Amino acid sequence: MNRRKALGSLVAGAAVTAVTVGVAKAADTEIEILVGHWKKSKDLTLKTAEAMPAENYDFKPFPEARAFGAEQQHLGQAEGFYLGRLGKGAAPAAPKNDITKDATVKYLTALFDWSIGVVGQLTAADLTKTFGQGKQAATGLELLYQAMIHTAHTRGYGEMYLRIKGVVPPTYDV
Repeated sequence: MNRRKALGSLVAGAAVTAVTVGVAKAADTEIEILVGHWKKSKDLTLKTAEAMPAENYDFKPFPEARAFGAEQQHLGQAEGFYLGRLGKGAAPAAPKNDITKDATVKYLTALFDWSIGVVGQLTAADLTKTFGQGKQAATGLELLYQAMIHTAHTRGYGEMYLRIKGVVPPTYDV
């Protein structure tokens, strides 16, 4: 191999390495941003759960609704379902037949700690990888969005329960 070809190969190899490192750093930044969003979601969810007085955890705004404690636990169960599909470990189980404030806050704390750990383990490949088959198939990024949207939606219900009981919901810290 002549010197020109050898030098060209070295330059091309260095360029590929630089691009690969750049892509990896971009993916790391994206994951850090997502972890930050999950930490904020944990904070607001726990503030919402803490805001409701313990004696109102069985409150239902209408007969067909879930009780406040059950609604908060449902939020956690759905988060565990979506993120559990990423294959990074099993979510903590919701308390059985116990929707008290203490049990619910303890569960949500453990669930969000697990969720933050799952999101923190993700790689760029996980974001584009397809999990599941058929109608259940979703990329890692879609699963993250599904979890995030469901959590925000359900937390909004909790905020309405608080308002009905005369409690001002906590504000989101952007």
